[in-house]
Amino acid sequence: MEFFVAARISNLQVVDPGEIRRVEFALPDYVEIGEIRYSLHDTMRPGTAFLAKPWGMRTEKFRRRMYTRSNSSCLEPGVLETFINHTHRPLADTSMWWQSEMADIWYEEGRTVEVRLTVDESQGLATVYENAALCKDGNLRLEPDGEWEDSRLVCVAYGTGITPFLSYIRYMANQAWRQGGGKCHGHMTLIASARHQGQLILHQELQEIAQQFPQHFRYVPVLTRSWPEDWPSLKGRIVQTNVLPSGEEQVDLTPLLNLVPDLSQAHLRMCGSFPACRQFTQGLREQGICPVTVRMESW
Repeated sequence: MEFFVAARISNLQVVDPGEIRRVEFALPDYVEIGEIRYSLHDTMRPGTAFLAKPWGMRTEKFRRRMYTRSNSSCLEPGVLETFINHTHRPLADTSMWWQSEMADIWYEEGRTVEVRLTVDESQGLATVYENAALCKDGNLRLEPDGEWEDSRLVCVAYGTGITPFLSYIRYMANQAWRQGGGKCHGHMTLIASARHQGQLILHQELQEIAQQFPQHFRYVPVLTRSWPEDWPSLKGRIVQTNVLPSGEEQVDLTPLLNLVPDLSQAHLRMCGSFPACRQFTQGLREQGICPVTVRMESW
């Protein structure tokens, strides 16, 4: 049996008009199932996703959707933040609803969206359901504490694919980077690719974290279609393609390797559209580059 709780839409913020919105859901302190009250605990691991049932604009019914969490349960328990983009696909449904005036009205009225729970009846506890319980190649769940602290991560995000890595960064900064004392020797490089500057998610916050923890975190924003004249970071695609005389596509990783020439010594994490991630992995194979581990989520 599945269990759900009504979570209030507590924030609905425009990032890029008609394209990307920041959404927050506020969970109650408890849930009543039948005549039993269960305490509601937020223990979500960075890199995982929760299941919600927003409204579908096209189908005019509630739909089940997974949303990767971008904040950290250790810093904001009970508040589920995510970033939702408009897919612009012919069968788009909930993605277009989140960009609509109806979604604005729901937010202004304090209406709720159901979020799935995991219920432990023996303990009298309920927790937010997570899409991944174990770390596997096809998910981005952060490794257990005690494993990631000394790892070197290179995270490549396309558009809203930055979402799981935002959860990583906030968790890592709170759990290890702020402690200092040389206890954490790991490092994370985040390469965030967006079409234009308005689509860079939490750009200022990431710059500030990079300035605060330069020994642990490097932030590289990349703009692929348009940029200000004084844009100081990378311009153009980090993974490029060339068409050979035979008609075959050859992937060029030169822009990326200029940023991380020792990629084979890092743990690679990717998140974004399936075509973008496919090109990336194809380029790795063609050039014989084998990172320590490779894990990704794509859609």
